[in-house]
Amino acid sequence: MNVPALAGLSCTMRVDVQDDALGTIHVDHGRVWADETAGEADVVAIVDDKADFARILAGELNPVVAAIQGRIAFRRNPELATRIILALNAARPSAAQRAAGG
Repeated sequence: MNVPALAGLSCTMRVDVQDDALGTIHVDHGRVWADETAGEADVVAIVDDKADFARILAGELNPVVAAIQGRIAFRRNPELATRIILALNAARPSAAQRAAGG
């Protein structure tokens, strides 16, 4: 997937569900993909459960609100993690737009 808001950025964000690695989101100059690797990353997002992270990516749960509620925590570079998640969120049509066929 190409995400214009991440053009010029190259990094990785590992996603952990509590103590278990879920996978890694890779960003390479706006091109974004995920896989199930669990190595070192520039930033780590730690979520309470897999469903919360899916809701964040779908735009159903604001990552800032989730962090305030203690449902997600960022390690190493919280600003970078927030930038990645918000850009991914903006690149996907909202649930309302999908339901309306837009």
